[in-house]
Amino acid sequence: MLELLPQQLVNGLALGSTYALVALGLTLIFGVLLIPNFAHGEFYMLGAFITYALVAAGLNFWLAMLVSVVCIMAMGGLVDRLVFRPIETAPALSLMISALAASIILQQVATMIWGTEPRTIPAPLTGVIRTPFFAVTQLQLVVMASVAAAFGAVWLVLNRSRLGLAIRATAQNRDAAMLMGISMPQVRFATFAMGAALGAIAGALLGATFPIYPSMGVNPVLKAFVVLVLGGIGSLWGAIFGGLVLGVAEVLVAGYIASELQDIGAFAILVLVLLVRPQGLFGRAQVER
Repeated sequence: MLELLPQQLVNGLALGSTYALVALGLTLIFGVLLIPNFAHGEFYMLGAFITYALVAAGLNFWLAMLVSVVCIMAMGGLVDRLVFRPIETAPALSLMISALAASIILQQVATMIWGTEPRTIPAPLTGVIRTPFFAVTQLQLVVMASVAAAFGAVWLVLNRSRLGLAIRATAQNRDAAMLMGISMPQVRFATFAMGAALGAIAGALLGATFPIYPSMGVNPVLKAFVVLVLGGIGSLWGAIFGGLVLGVAEVLVAGYIASELQDIGAFAILVLVLLVRPQGLFGRAQVER
């Protein structure tokens, strides 16, 4: 069994990379705006379906994914404008219920357009790289590389641009940011657009590996919330590391114990981490004064 460990680790890193992509967008939205966006999984799902529709119409996969990401960025801003901004001062429970409602609505829209039958996106890359210890597909390498590229892009925006400065100021103290003249609608739109784009990228890449269907975003967004808490709320590094750890853990549990316990293993890890570090692996403990 141990001879399969390198292969299991590679598969786990590829799976964890998709969790990290989804969790990175969710972390951005929750860390800045404190919105538990359960509709984030539908950005992931619609990113896959729009890519599928464009590829079926004859567009190149990579160009289709780019168009899909732009569409989902606009949709992210629209969801914020219609669903969350009217109740931005409401209690967290109201925001959560609104997010769940948006999730159900987007799922039903996808069902009306594409139906419930699973679809597949033709894989843009089919090559396999083999070594004496493991094999990795070219698409898996692209997925893992996309996490590094996405993290780098988000880091550059947040730390090397005026928009990023405004987003970080809002995350630290929204009222002070507004008093300093920062446009809150602009910050909200940019945050939702970037978060939605990351979900769309993950959906398009995973749609070329697994079947896509209207409810496909439910499980990934739940895992993304696990990663959010596991890595530390608001921590970009935590989203990446937590996603990779979760993916590897799930593959190891499925491969060495039982596939039925794969999801249980994810939440067991969450409980163990919370017992030791309630603020998450990369989070900071809040001190009340």
